[in-house]
Amino acid sequence: MANTTGSHSAKIPMRWRLKAWWEGYDLELHQKESDGKPLDTGEAHHKVRYERPEMRWETARIALVQEVWGDGLVGPGGEETILSLVKPFGLTPAMSLLELGAGLGGAARVMADHFGVWVTGLEAESQLADAGMELSNMAGLAKKAQVSCFDPDHFELQPKTYDCVFSKEFLFTVEDKDRLFRMVDLALKDRGQLLFTDFVLAEPKRTTAGLDKWTATEPVTPHPWAMEDYVKALTHYKLDIRITEDITRETGKQITECWSNYMARVDQASLDSEAGSVLVDEVELWTRRVKLMKAGDLKVCRILGVKKPRDGLLSDW
Repeated sequence: MANTTGSHSAKIPMRWRLKAWWEGYDLELHQKESDGKPLDTGEAHHKVRYERPEMRWETARIALVQEVWGDGLVGPGGEETILSLVKPFGLTPAMSLLELGAGLGGAARVMADHFGVWVTGLEAESQLADAGMELSNMAGLAKKAQVSCFDPDHFELQPKTYDCVFSKEFLFTVEDKDRLFRMVDLALKDRGQLLFTDFVLAEPKRTTAGLDKWTATEPVTPHPWAMEDYVKALTHYKLDIRITEDITRETGKQITECWSNYMARVDQASLDSEAGSVLVDEVELWTRRVKLMKAGDLKVCRILGVKKPRDGLLSDW
């Protein structure tokens, strides 16, 4: 279920919020009124300038996230990061891969383009899924990097269909993770691999005021586990856990570098009120996440598991 946030945040000028976020303090503007009218922030009179025609699916948010993170991406970690993450898979054109939380399909297209692997991308947000499929069409990868919408709590998969399953900072949004892993276990071939990164609690069932606020303000209500919870669940499905890694520091660095680079050029283009409001929302979203990471309440993990054969003589090896 999606959360909603108040509209008052858009009244604070975007440049002030960016500066506040970057310098590491919270900004609260106690706005006064003059003659019954709100103070003018100066943002509403600007227009977005595009270097090319805007696509029909290209909303202000979709345009912004790609400006911040890179083409086809909705979060930190560009092409080099994706290629490094999936290196253990040993991807080839003979393999098939399922991506959960495919976003705009950027990772799917990187993998399909570099390795020739067939990727099925599933994304929970229909607007992102539609745009992701359009981007795959435009890249000539409509068949090798498909993106479609799914309900992560109620989807079905065919048995032993995929050699690999990949997910990047998505599973924390899924409420019924036990069912999800049951589907993944069903869909993986013997010796198939599951690799994911995710936002996790520093310890099981950890609660803090900061985490409570984060849960209440995320666009999609989080249901985070700790790394120990994931290891327990995967062990239950008899996956051989090969990697459990804390990548919080690296992810935090990627987040700050991407926003720093964006901030260095944001004043070169004027924003209309819609784009400015979207920017404020994205800044606040990542501000909350980074603050929790710095406080040690929220971490980012990387986990790799391999499905053991379960029938025939090979099951004892």
